[in-house]
Amino acid sequence: MQEYAKKNFKKALQLPMPNKTFAKLKATDDYVALIVRPGLINKHLTSDQLIVLANLEKSGAVKYSAGHSFIVTVHRSHVEQAMEKLTEVNLYVASQTPSALFKCCDFCDGDLLDGLPLAKDLLEQVEQMPLKNRVRIGFNACTQACYNAVQDDLALIFHNGKVDIYGGAIPMGRRASSGHLLLKKVPENQVIDLVKNILGKYNASSIDKFSAFVHKNKTYFDQLLEGGLYDNLEFKSNAASSVNL
Repeated sequence: MQEYAKKNFKKALQLPMPNKTFAKLKATDDYVALIVRPGLINKHLTSDQLIVLANLEKSGAVKYSAGHSFIVTVHRSHVEQAMEKLTEVNLYVASQTPSALFKCCDFCDGDLLDGLPLAKDLLEQVEQMPLKNRVRIGFNACTQACYNAVQDDLALIFHNGKVDIYGGAIPMGRRASSGHLLLKKVPENQVIDLVKNILGKYNASSIDKFSAFVHKNKTYFDQLLEGGLYDNLEFKSNAASSVNL
């Protein structure tokens, strides 16, 4: 086993670069990139799903991204066919239009499910919510905050029926930084309306980057934290809906 590991490491050190990438394919013809995941929460792949991805790679490209998604490159003329094949094996294809996009943790593969009802409601009501730019929202079922939720535009960290909300992360570049704690211990039944309120205010603003919106609207978040706008929100009880996870 150890000898095999050494040989494998030597091969990996050769650093072979891919012949087919989204950029290379798009430069030659009309290709598009699909964001594909095993599920909204599930992170495990089945043999049928792997076969579909392998077949699509023959005429395109498949890359695993930093956002815990597969970037599947297909020709524009084959998008509908590709999406049909992907969804037939229960792979989730994210919306291609600017919208809210969740990145949930794996809930410790089903061992930590206290936050699942809230996650289902958020996915049902906020995922794919139309916005002027894509806003990535991380959801973590505990304070371990794995899957780097605080590196997303918004991060929702669940703990004992309450949620801490972080925002304003800059995930790349020389100014890269994690999100700041915006709101602490938000009651579970108030989270969805609060997230919608934040996204709605961002969408109505003249600011394109969500991180810039957070940094330039400190007063707004201070008011939410202190109970100003927060108390004026119309909160509703959130019944969990059926979602294919």
